[in-house]
Amino acid sequence: MDFGTLLHTISSITPDRPWGIDIPNYFWFTGSSAAAFIISSFAHVFGMKEYKPIAGFSLLLAFVLLVAAPMNLIDDLRQPGRIINFFFYGWENFPTSPMKWGVLLLIAYPLLILVEALVLYRPYFWFSKGVVRSHEQVEKDHHLGVILGAIGIPLALSVHGYTGYILGAVHAIPLFHTPLMPILFLASAMVSGTGLLIILLPIFQKFFTDFKRVDMDMMQRLARLLAWFIVIDLVIRFFWLTFAITFNGEEKYALKLFFGENFWEVLIVDYVICLLVPMIIGFTNYFARSFKWVLFGGILSAIGVWIFRWNTVIGGQSIGKTTPFLLEYHPHFSGFDSIVSVLSNWSLLIALIALVMVLFPWDKEMANYYVKQGER
Repeated sequence: MDFGTLLHTISSITPDRPWGIDIPNYFWFTGSSAAAFIISSFAHVFGMKEYKPIAGFSLLLAFVLLVAAPMNLIDDLRQPGRIINFFFYGWENFPTSPMKWGVLLLIAYPLLILVEALVLYRPYFWFSKGVVRSHEQVEKDHHLGVILGAIGIPLALSVHGYTGYILGAVHAIPLFHTPLMPILFLASAMVSGTGLLIILLPIFQKFFTDFKRVDMDMMQRLARLLAWFIVIDLVIRFFWLTFAITFNGEEKYALKLFFGENFWEVLIVDYVICLLVPMIIGFTNYFARSFKWVLFGGILSAIGVWIFRWNTVIGGQSIGKTTPFLLEYHPHFSGFDSIVSVLSNWSLLIALIALVMVLFPWDKEMANYYVKQGER
């Protein structure tokens, strides 16, 4: 080996990135769960009647996403038995450790959602057994549901916000290190969660309810809500990028390199195609009245936020500390932290959705709303 090759080899030595494809997928799941819970709280907590038909469905979706999400973390550990270390060690660092916050949040949040769902659907469970509950009991359940929903809102925001803290606290990676990262993650989470609802809701309304039709008024409402969430997301990203690339000291040069090399993927695919297009669909009455366009916008937005998670987590680690160029990452097809792992996690999500939707009478609740409104 000649001296030039040896020097290049030494200068290119860098440790393997600690986070792979599992982590962007985990962030996407937790964020979409938080968004689904917030949307369900529009009806349960804030009394917005227009969201009542999907409140229970959205609550169950939030629960399923949060149950499936930690499987990404277990796979990322390579040795699943290591998960027990999260519960036994590191509590002395709790005030300054976002990962320790996450341990408690990932336990408390899904339990709260489950309890709220049981309270919400308790009248339907009793009715199926031939028991009719009194008006006072129904009102008591409603009041308890409001309290649980109000408690769940900060929990939902925290369970995804802490992931932003994990990245934002990393000084060594310029793309991570910003106090805006938790807010960025929360804003984009509302986009992906709303997009996922737009994708799933018509499937379940069309094929798994008695009334067998898609509520286009609700789809249009969700498309408009998605458009506003995208506006908020883009505004926060604008302030983040304009400040980081312009005024961020020496780190701005690494960021300019990253965004220059990934211009097409970041600006054209993520920002223009996956965010601006759904925003235009939601704000334009012609497109928002079309089921196909609204569904297309929901799919684009959900994909766009996944790409944002990928670009942030994987792209951030591609900025080398000892190299003048970007590092490359190609996930393995199979094994731990691989494409098959992520596909398996999505398969688990689909199975859990099917199971939960069978166990809970969400269709009766939704049909009951439409019957009351004379829309059946």
